[in-house]
Amino acid sequence: MTTPAIFPHTAALARLDAGDFADLPAELVDTPPKREALHALLKASEAVHRAAVSTTQVADALRRDQKFVRPGPPSPHLVRLRQQQATARQATNQARQAFIVAADAWVRVCGVSVPARKSLEGFARDWIETTLSA
Repeated sequence: MTTPAIFPHTAALARLDAGDFADLPAELVDTPPKREALHALLKASEAVHRAAVSTTQVADALRRDQKFVRPGPPSPHLVRLRQQQATARQATNQARQAFIVAADAWVRVCGVSVPARKSLEGFARDWIETTLSA
């Protein structure tokens, strides 16, 4: 699965930033705590998206450049790419943790029930896709 370079819900996030709630479902933005929770959820989702794009780009560069490596100690370029990959993975993990915290706050504020046998992260991600893609 490839990650698109542009965050797919930029428009919804921009509307929340601008205070324009007309195109968003009324039950999601009828109170300030709900708006704040939704805004935090979308910001965290955007951070996860950025981290995923960064991780993918570094992994692609590393895969490309490791093809023709000679035996022996790695070149400084490959060492730098591996360090970038480790940094990108760490950023991805931190972004996912922040997303889970934001999703938990959103579920509590909005009173949404997460289905059994479904992770909070997966449920929130699917909810964002189905609700805000329209």
